[in-house]
Amino acid sequence: MKTNPYSYCFLRYRQDPEAGEFANIGVALWSPEDRFLAFQGNDRYARLKHFFGDIDDKGFRLLVAHVERRFDSLAEQIGNGLPLDGHPESVLALARQVVPQDDGSLIWGPARGGLTEDPGAEIRRLYERYVGRHYQNEKVRRDEPQVFREVYRGAFENQIVAPRICEHEIVAPLASHVFKHAWKNGVWNVYETISFDLLESESIERKAHTWFGRSVHLIQSPDRPKLHYLLGKPALEIHAGKYEKAKKILSSAEDVHLVEEEEAEDFAAELEKSIVMTA
Repeated sequence: MKTNPYSYCFLRYRQDPEAGEFANIGVALWSPEDRFLAFQGNDRYARLKHFFGDIDDKGFRLLVAHVERRFDSLAEQIGNGLPLDGHPESVLALARQVVPQDDGSLIWGPARGGLTEDPGAEIRRLYERYVGRHYQNEKVRRDEPQVFREVYRGAFENQIVAPRICEHEIVAPLASHVFKHAWKNGVWNVYETISFDLLESESIERKAHTWFGRSVHLIQSPDRPKLHYLLGKPALEIHAGKYEKAKKILSSAEDVHLVEEEEAEDFAAELEKSIVMTA
């Protein structure tokens, strides 16, 4: 069977353009001689929450679905016999018709290419290798909502504490973040659950650096918040060293306070005491 050239590029999600951090969420492939254009994406958002914190779940799913529909439409136009003269060699030019190059949350990575006998099989291979496998592992991890429910929720449902807790957005020159649990005592005390119960040790350190970078920006807010990170520790003992390093990375940022799972009861008592003293 004849092999034809193709090019491909990854669709990436980034929450903060200034930070430069991203995660691959899909791949587009274009084979000019085969008139084959396709996109395969992933709308699972749990992995993104590991790195970026709060995500608009419904909005993210709708966004990925929109990209898929636009690619299907463009592929149909090409398949219906439009002249090849009007189509570029690189997938990027077509991909940017669907997701333009701007400062939004979706960006395209650089184009790469190769030769293939079956472009359909090739895009499935690329997706599984570079996108899909990262999301499959999430089933055995505790994500942030699970850690919060199992460990920290009681502290905020206390009848004394609950009336004082509200949602608050910290807005800084280069970053912003909505904290679902916050209260003000001269300054804003904000709380975010961060789970390090991951399967890949590299992900633990990378996630710590992501939150460190975000913390450095957030403390520049006029609110001058106190950032409290409620940690979920790894279940796998082999990750203990990476977890210790992750804590050092986070705590090296100014005005960051860490709470570990075994400290949950003391944290709840201290939170109640602090609120009572300001009542």
